[in-house]
Amino acid sequence: MARNSFARAAAAEQGGNLEQARALYLESLDAEPRNPKALHRLGVVESRLGRPREAVALFQQSLAIARDLDVYLDFGNALSAISRWDAAATVYGAALRVAPDSVDAHYGLALSLHRQARPQEAEPHYRKVLATHSHLGEVHNNLGVALQDLGRLAEAAAAHREAVRLDPADAGAWSRLGVALHGLGQGGEAEAAFRKAVGFAPRDAESWHNLACLLEANGRMEAAIAAGRLAVALDPASARNWLALGNAAHAAERREEARRAAAVAVRLNPSDPTARNNLANALRALGRLRDAVAEYRAALDLQPDFPVAEVNLALALSILRDPDGALAVLRRLIARQPENGDAWRRMGGVLAEAVRPDLAVAALRNAVAVLPGDPDSHADLAMAASICGWSGLSADACRHVLRLAPDHAAALGQLVHEKRLLCDWRELDGLETRLLRRVRDGAEGVPPFDVLSCASTLADQRSAAARWAAAKARGVTPVVRPPASSSPSCADGRLRIGYLSSDFREHAMGHLMVDALETHDRSRFAVTAYSAGIDDGSALRRRFERSMERFVDLRRQTDADAARAIAADGIDILVDLTGFTTFSRTSILAARPAPVQVNWLGYPGTLGAAFVDYIVADPVVIAPGEEAFFAERVVRLPDCYQPNDRHRAIADATPSRAECGLPEDGFVFCCFNSSHKLTPALFDGWARILTAVPGSVLWLYAGTPEVAANLLREGEARGIAPGRLVFAKPLPHAEHLARHRLADLFLDTLPYNAHTTGSDALWAGLPVLTRRGTTFAGRVAASLLLAAGLPELITDGEEEYEAAAVALARSPGRLRVLRERLARNRTACPLFDTPRFTRHLEAAYLAMWDIHRAGDAPRSIAIDAGDAGGSASAAQEGKETT
Repeated sequence: MARNSFARAAAAEQGGNLEQARALYLESLDAEPRNPKALHRLGVVESRLGRPREAVALFQQSLAIARDLDVYLDFGNALSAISRWDAAATVYGAALRVAPDSVDAHYGLALSLHRQARPQEAEPHYRKVLATHSHLGEVHNNLGVALQDLGRLAEAAAAHREAVRLDPADAGAWSRLGVALHGLGQGGEAEAAFRKAVGFAPRDAESWHNLACLLEANGRMEAAIAAGRLAVALDPASARNWLALGNAAHAAERREEARRAAAVAVRLNPSDPTARNNLANALRALGRLRDAVAEYRAALDLQPDFPVAEVNLALALSILRDPDGALAVLRRLIARQPENGDAWRRMGGVLAEAVRPDLAVAALRNAVAVLPGDPDSHADLAMAASICGWSGLSADACRHVLRLAPDHAAALGQLVHEKRLLCDWRELDGLETRLLRRVRDGAEGVPPFDVLSCASTLADQRSAAARWAAAKARGVTPVVRPPASSSPSCADGRLRIGYLSSDFREHAMGHLMVDALETHDRSRFAVTAYSAGIDDGSALRRRFERSMERFVDLRRQTDADAARAIAADGIDILVDLTGFTTFSRTSILAARPAPVQVNWLGYPGTLGAAFVDYIVADPVVIAPGEEAFFAERVVRLPDCYQPNDRHRAIADATPSRAECGLPEDGFVFCCFNSSHKLTPALFDGWARILTAVPGSVLWLYAGTPEVAANLLREGEARGIAPGRLVFAKPLPHAEHLARHRLADLFLDTLPYNAHTTGSDALWAGLPVLTRRGTTFAGRVAASLLLAAGLPELITDGEEEYEAAAVALARSPGRLRVLRERLARNRTACPLFDTPRFTRHLEAAYLAMWDIHRAGDAPRSIAIDAGDAGGSASAAQEGKETT
């Protein structure tokens, strides 16, 4: 009867009547409980009925009675069905002891080991199967996955290629081939493989996910976003699909879409630290820095050892102007991972922003030691060294960058600038030519200030500035300003003027502007100074703080918070005094905190920005007809765009010539301009001047021994004896002005003139000889001289300049007349008449505001010389289309 029940059970099983088969197998076992075949087949039926645990128990009973290969194989399958991979591997191993050549046992063991993250042990079993069954594409695929897990990508790709050869319509095989090729850096072939996969299985979300990741890695962001959107549409419950979409949107600067995608990923998998980090990145890009910090901290709560999130958290804290918090995070990370180059680099950035460039250099030296092939680390080191004044180190770091990334425009510009500062003119012509070619080719990242000292045109300068400004404005959200009104927003009817600067301190710009800001008519103008720079504790800083109606320190505020603060103050006209110089905060302007925004004084050129309305100039520095080269509308003051401080102290005591290293007799030419303004061609001319004036010397400012050594070498190459070049050491400002009395004539530079140094010389009573250039930076000294009443000291060519210098040196009487005129004019000439200057500036502000109040677009303005009374009736030039 038992035999009859077993036969009927087997027939029912074969016919698919599983419940009937189960009952008959049980009937058979009632009659013969230790029948291994009945136990085996009942186990198979239980598996097919979805009861693998019951099946496992039956297979164990069967094997306890008799060792049978088929039972082992079915036992292994049942264990695999409940993800008992360790037990399944044990069973398949036992099967191989029964039948060492069993293909099924080798394959089952391979899969079980692979599922336990033991690909190295799985590999030989996959290969054993393929030795006799090479036609099985699925096995080639699984072998490929194991090889990829082992990092053997080329072998993995070969295995997947064989799989798709065997079954060209296998979408999964094409997708896995794409993954291997992507890992090998073969982007084009990888994309083709993924395209095959989605062609054969257009609803396979995995393949669309893989394609999105590849396209994002290859910089094809729009295509990556499209693929990512398909992946999430097909499988919206997959957090990794949302992460892929978010990564692509973040890279494409689609910030809100990136945030939404990352937020969904976090909702689907709230315990995934990577999703939290990605959401934080998206929030940071949106300017929601405090929310980003919370998400970074949540990621680190889930995974405390998460260096990427730690570095990102430090970056967010740094942007929030919390350097102490950022440094605390980084120090903890570096204590754990002293070889983490990203952490050292971020620490260098935080320290540089905190104006600790010496410590920043130390940190960045560690970064480049750990990451010698990372151009950005070398670029950061170059910048920190430059802030320290270590031009040699900065130049070396720039060279490293350019070896690693030959098209790195910022490093090229900085290298040119550092070589100029060092007066190391070797190879300079070629570097400048290369830099200007990059500007004219439309390269991004060329620092505009570095272009000013080159033989650049106004068009070059606008081109570089426009791209720089656009980069600074990227991602900036405009602030909400108080409701516009037809009259000044100040409750007492005064126009609110805000001055934004990093230089309210002992700085050239500070000395120039302090008197003009102090002399504003407070009955008509409410003046606020917004300081974005350091408090250096100087007397000049204290003077700014005392004399301004309001002095607001923004240094610890983010750009966004600073812009909101300015907007909340109801500023009508915001004047940027820093431009593209060190520690500028251009992103504040990009947020448009004021309805009228002005570029003045700090930067001798256009900012190239749509968010700046006007540039304050004069008819000399921006000649009529040059408006097209300026993104701003040009406001021309009648005398000189540059203010001066009537209270600049000049020390009473004059040092002796001997104390300054000068000869007792002989003509003293001098130039106290920054060394970056000196050029080989200029030095050629100075050598000719010295040769033509026997016994004369050239007195220069050299900030470092390296600069002096380079200039002595260049002088010797031009036949100048070393004793004819004398170098001035740094002195306090009043003493520096006093030593001007020892010189006879100040020789100006080109293409970048004396600016503050020129007005310093004239204030100290020293005539300045200049050449008029072709750009703003090269015409400032001409403007100063016209306003000082010394137009005959302006020349228009190299020969005229050299001839004038020699003639003046040979004509002491004529030079004395010039000195006497300068002395007489000092208290009366427009250059040093600060109240007159400020009335003209105020007239310009009123004209700007009248245009804005009328609802008109900004247009050029010319202030009449007779408008020193400060009326708002300044002449306004015709509207422009450029």
